Amino acid sequence: MTLEASGLPLASAGVDEIMTQVLAEVDELTKTFSESGFSLYLVGGIVRDIHLGVPVDDLDFDLTTDAHPSKIRELVSPLSDAVWGQGEKFGTIGCEINDRPYEITTHRAESYGDMSRKPDVVFGDDIETDLSRRDFTVNAMAVRTIDGLLIDPFGGRAALEKRRLVTPIEPEESFADDPLRILRAARFVARLGLRVDDSVRNAAVSLIDRMAIVSAERVRDEFDKLLSAPRPSSGLDFLSSVGAWRFIAPSIDAAELAFLGDDLDRSRVDRDLRRLVVFSRCPSHQRGEQLDALRYSNTESRHIRLVLAGFDLVAHGGQDFEPTTVRRLVDRVGYGSMASLLELLEVRQTRDRGLGSLFVELDAAEDLSMLRPGLTGEDIMDLLGIESGPEVGAALSVLQERRFEDGPLDRQSEVAYLLERYRRR
Repeated sequence: MTLEASGLPLASAGVDEIMTQVLAEVDELTKTFSESGFSLYLVGGIVRDIHLGVPVDDLDFDLTTDAHPSKIRELVSPLSDAVWGQGEKFGTIGCEINDRPYEITTHRAESYGDMSRKPDVVFGDDIETDLSRRDFTVNAMAVRTIDGLLIDPFGGRAALEKRRLVTPIEPEESFADDPLRILRAARFVARLGLRVDDSVRNAAVSLIDRMAIVSAERVRDEFDKLLSAPRPSSGLDFLSSVGAWRFIAPSIDAAELAFLGDDLDRSRVDRDLRRLVVFSRCPSHQRGEQLDALRYSNTESRHIRLVLAGFDLVAHGGQDFEPTTVRRLVDRVGYGSMASLLELLEVRQTRDRGLGSLFVELDAAEDLSMLRPGLTGEDIMDLLGIESGPEVGAALSVLQERRFEDGPLDRQSEVAYLLERYRRR
C-alpha cells in the first residue's frame, strides 16, 4: 500500500497510519467486490479528510464502484447488519457493518437539464469519469481499496496543500451541471479555509441565476452544512460576492450580513443555534416567508418562530423583567426553548433585562416547566357543577392568570381560589 503515487509530500503527519486503518476496515468489502470482478474505491470527502489528518472515527465512509446498485445490494447484504436504499435511484446503497455506516455508489456522471430541479443520473464504468463530475478537485480524488493507490487525475492533493478551490473541469460546465456547487464552494471556504480561484468565482457570478432551478430543500441542507463550519463568515462573504445570498435569506441586506457573519463566528458550533442567529437578523415580518421558502419542517419552523418571538420581546422591551413577565415569556416561548433564547441573546450581545438570572431563580423555586393549572377541565366541571363549554375554558383562564401573577398553588389552594372567584360572581 502506498500513497506516494502523486509524488507530493503528505498533507499532514499520520496520513499513512489513518489510511492503513481505513483500508483495514473496508478489507472485507474489498475482497467481496474483487472476488465478484468489481473494483472498489474510497472517494471524495473521505480521501480529502484523510489527507487533512482527520481521525478514523470522524470520517464518513463513502465508496464508489463499477457495480450497479442492485449488485451492490446483493454483495453487501450478507456482510451487513442493515442495508438501506433511499438513494438507490441515484446509484447509492447504504449499509452498516460493525456499527460503521457506509455509502457505496455506482460510478456516475450527473447533470441538470436546462430547467430540471433534480440531477439526471447516468451510471458509468470508470473511476476517472466519475471523478471528473465531482464538484472540486479536493473532492475529486479516490483510493483503490485493493492496493491503496491514490487516483488523482485533477491535482486535488496539490490543491488541498495550496488551499485552492478549483473545479476538475471548466467551472462554467461544472456549475451548469449542478448550480448547488456554488453554495458548496462557500462551505469549503468556511470549513477548510480554501481560496476560491478567480475562474471559479467568475463562473459563479455568470451562472448565479441558474441557482433558481435548485430545489429549496437542497439549498437549505447545503446552508445547514455551512452553518456547521467553525467560522461561517468567510462563506457568507463568498455567497454575497457572487450574488448567491438572495437564494437563502434575501431580506438580510449586505450591511446586516456583515454583522451576521460576526455573530456566527462568535457562536457555538451548533446548527440549531446558528439558524436562530441567522433568522434573528431577518426583519420580523419577513421571517415566516423566509422559513417557508427554505421548506423547514413544521417542527423546526415553529421552534424558530417561537424563540424569535421571545427574542423580539426581550430585545425591544423597555422594562426589566419581573416574575410575572418571565412566566408569561416561558409560556409563550416554551420551557424547552428557553435555553436557546438565552444563548441567542448572548450571541447577539443583547441586554437580557434580567431575564437570565430571574429565569434560573424562578425555575429553581417553582419549576417553570409546570406553568399550567393543576385542575383539569373535568375537575372544574365537577367542582362548579357545569357542563363542558366556554365556561370551563374561562375558569381555566382564571387559574392560568393566577399562576402567571402569583406563582404556583397546591391543589387545595387552587380549589379554594376558584370557588371564591365564582362565589363572588
